[in-house]
Amino acid sequence: MNQNDLKAVSELKMLTIDMINRAGGGYPGIALGMAPVMYTLFTRILNVYPTMDKFMNRDRVILSSSHIAPLYYAMLHMAGFPITKEDLMNYRKINSNVPGLPEMGNPLGVEATTSYAGDGVSNAVGLAMGRRYLATLLKEEDTKLNLLNFTTYCFISDSDMMSGTTLEALSFAASQELSNLIFLYDANKMTGEGPTKTVLEEGMEKNFVAKGFYVDTLKDSTNIKEIARAIEAAKASKKTAIVIFQTTIGKDSFNEGKNIVHSGVLTMDDANSIRRKYNLFLPPFEVSKDSILHIANSMKTRTDHLYKKWQELYARAKNLNTANLNALLNLLETGSTTIDFHSENYKINEGYRESLIESNYKIMNLIAPKNPFFLGGSAGLSLICQTVIGGSDYCNSLTPKGKNIRFGSRERAMAHILNGLSLLGLRPFGSTELVFADEMKSGIRMSAIMNLPVTYIFTHDSLYASEESSARIPIEELSMLRMTPNLTVYRPADITELMGTWDCIFQSAKPSAIVLSKNSIPKLPGSSSSDISKGAYIIKKEVSQLQGIIIATGSEVVSAMQIAFDLGQAGLDIRVVSMPSVELFLSMGNTYEEQILPKNVKTVVIEAGSTWMWNRFASGPDYILGIDDFSSSGLPIDVLQKMNYDYDSLKLKVESLLR
Repeated sequence: MNQNDLKAVSELKMLTIDMINRAGGGYPGIALGMAPVMYTLFTRILNVYPTMDKFMNRDRVILSSSHIAPLYYAMLHMAGFPITKEDLMNYRKINSNVPGLPEMGNPLGVEATTSYAGDGVSNAVGLAMGRRYLATLLKEEDTKLNLLNFTTYCFISDSDMMSGTTLEALSFAASQELSNLIFLYDANKMTGEGPTKTVLEEGMEKNFVAKGFYVDTLKDSTNIKEIARAIEAAKASKKTAIVIFQTTIGKDSFNEGKNIVHSGVLTMDDANSIRRKYNLFLPPFEVSKDSILHIANSMKTRTDHLYKKWQELYARAKNLNTANLNALLNLLETGSTTIDFHSENYKINEGYRESLIESNYKIMNLIAPKNPFFLGGSAGLSLICQTVIGGSDYCNSLTPKGKNIRFGSRERAMAHILNGLSLLGLRPFGSTELVFADEMKSGIRMSAIMNLPVTYIFTHDSLYASEESSARIPIEELSMLRMTPNLTVYRPADITELMGTWDCIFQSAKPSAIVLSKNSIPKLPGSSSSDISKGAYIIKKEVSQLQGIIIATGSEVVSAMQIAFDLGQAGLDIRVVSMPSVELFLSMGNTYEEQILPKNVKTVVIEAGSTWMWNRFASGPDYILGIDDFSSSGLPIDVLQKMNYDYDSLKLKVESLLR
């Protein structure tokens, strides 16, 4: 290591330690061990531009090993990104530009929010897959348009390698043969609890070779020349690659190689000892102008000609001025896309009757041919969930522009991979049965936190999935989804509402979940697509004098309307309110709520799931006709009767309550 590099790496380490110590917490061990790798990546490898953080062909860095965040922030600062010394001094503080763990766009240069082990691994896979997809579309317009060839680098740790999400994502990446994806593995063989010897001894190199990865292992992870060589070789391999760095956690600390340095702070004596060892005498949070200039020159020398060449190619693309190419360039420039779908353009036969799963398939295949940025798949259940895009290939290395993605039975990774695709502005969807929503919770949560417009399609809701097992009855899943902030959940009652649901999804930049019944459902009289944006509306109005209200969602709206009709024949004048989206309804405000649900009228709720959330609308706990039991296996008709949730039982309960 030359003296300029040695000095800059030492200052990078101490800047990170200053941040952690001032904050009173952080992860000093990984900073001291991985600083040479981080420094080499920025000064020798990355195509990034500190003044153009939204440049579409920039290399992406994902921190699945989220503990490396303070080191990354310090590196961004030294590399000239708009992160001040004051920002670093406020590490972990409220409203800080540099939070404890990575948060997308905060600070600039952070590509994704990561927290749990494995999140970032899947994000990186999604980014690499999305890049390949969009690059293929560009080259279809002109074979010389190599506008999108960035590499995704993902820092991972021993903790990531213990995560089931990581194993799912790496297996999927291997099946996709993704190039331009490089994992940088900090193999320090230490966790917060102690050595990995008893929890992670699997022969990692052989594991990755067996997957078809390019694999390189560096025993000396302090040699910048060797680090650069290894990463460049991985980049040139044309395979999904992993470089394993055998580092020493907390290198040069009193507690070098011990789990105690994994998290927390270094003592003042320890920090001062390291500072003396590095021959640094600057005050805390100060770095030398020489190091800043050296890093800037290292980056500028390498990237300026690349950017100039790219600009020439981009100008060529703009001059071609074709509709498809303009749409692609707009996506790359803005990071988002508009999908035009207007439900009022389609007329539905009054005699229409089928499951909403089948209806959804038809709607998706109206949408897909009109927009190249709508793609997705299922966690092994695409034929059951009926989420296949007709006329399109399955996406893989041979057919990279296929819009159908076979994720396999990998619900956890699927959700995070969808987030990675969405980070490029695509509008991806993922499907499975509702009972598996919990498997995807972390990914759904991250969609909501990053405000990514991913669409989750869940089928086989509630008791109507009872044939196989009581374990397949998703009693609590709707409540879990509705509890997730910034996620809009839709449970449409019929095809008209489902059409309106897709209208709302494409008009929103937020994540959404659609919950669909497998029941055969007619087109309901009074159903509305335009009212879905309000979350709830009157689907059946009372005849003259309002004597009661039934709120229902999904397939239960069919029963509610029949009950209202039958009880109307018996003298009870009942309004039925369909509430496909609780979140949208609550956003409408009190005035609209009182129009739909006047407070002085008895109100019953019918939904075949958990009752916990419906107290907000029902006249009391007894007025919530839901299910708080996992029930039992059997044919739906028998299970409904056993649970007293068949039509006759529901009608008797409603009549008793409203009379």
